[in-house]
Amino acid sequence: MKVYISGKIGEDVLSEATRQKFAKAEAYLREWGFETFNPTTSGLGELAEANAKANGTDFYTEIMALDIAELKKCDAIYMLTDWRDSAGAQREYKEAQRNGIQLFYETKD
Repeated sequence: MKVYISGKIGEDVLSEATRQKFAKAEAYLREWGFETFNPTTSGLGELAEANAKANGTDFYTEIMALDIAELKKCDAIYMLTDWRDSAGAQREYKEAQRNGIQLFYETKD
């Protein structure tokens, strides 16, 4: 099963705290035997920048389109505890619901 990790990013340049938050979630899911898609390590940023330039759009529009395309390849989505604080994560949540993708939620320790 492949699981997409969704949570608040909201930064032009990823902070170490954001990287660690997503890495922790990825490690947890992998311990359970899941394959993961981690948007903070996907490498899609350069493609999103190129697409924005070519299409006359912005980075956010393009990265969301690429991330949603990846989400649709996954069997489940893992919602980090801060997902409600992110317009992008809320969009991913709604997309998962529309596409019948299983929802998992991070719980606080």
